[in-house]
Amino acid sequence: MKLGSIHMKKLTLETGGKFPLIGVRRLKLGLGRSMGSSRLHFNQGELCTATTRILVQDTIFDRFLDALKSITLKYPVGQPFEEKTYLGPLVSKAHFHRVREYGYFVSPSIFVDVKPSMRIYREEIFGPCAVVLQFQDEDEALRLANDSMYGLGSALFTENISKAHNVARGIEAGTIWVNSSNDSDFRVPFGGAKQSGIGRELGDAGLEAYYNIKAIHVNIGNILPI
Repeated sequence: MKLGSIHMKKLTLETGGKFPLIGVRRLKLGLGRSMGSSRLHFNQGELCTATTRILVQDTIFDRFLDALKSITLKYPVGQPFEEKTYLGPLVSKAHFHRVREYGYFVSPSIFVDVKPSMRIYREEIFGPCAVVLQFQDEDEALRLANDSMYGLGSALFTENISKAHNVARGIEAGTIWVNSSNDSDFRVPFGGAKQSGIGRELGDAGLEAYYNIKAIHVNIGNILPI
């Protein structure tokens, strides 16, 4: 931004995220579990919209956690060109050591008994690890989801679509997925809120970053404007 300001350049930035996935009482447990796990470990977790904060209502927390652990343990780590491999290596040696700074884990990892003040809850690690917290009601879920300097994306799983719309309106993020995660369409704008970026990619909103709006006033009468 500092360099661009010298020449008054417009910017579109996508800078990172700490994606919350919210699972409420009425959800398809298998769908939420699968989406939470697959979107966390996709691309070794090196994804700005990886589901790294999983918030689950207390009434289904234990069942969800057991299911999430079960599917996560089935993901083999290995050479990316081997057919059985689900998670390959991290992108570089430098990034490997950066991820290891948070603790000795690289294989798919799930952390419980985490407090929102902890680094693993607040910082974007960019690796295959997630925290799983429970909440009691909608207000607490929103408070936990929005307790972040990031606001790139979020997912919400429930069979109650009316509740989904109500909760989605309260989430501070540029994109909200309902009963899915990381779906994309070139016609739909993508970008973040808060410190997740400026502007939008894709869609009409994405094109606006590349053109300047010009206004042309034409007087077609005989009276000069005052």
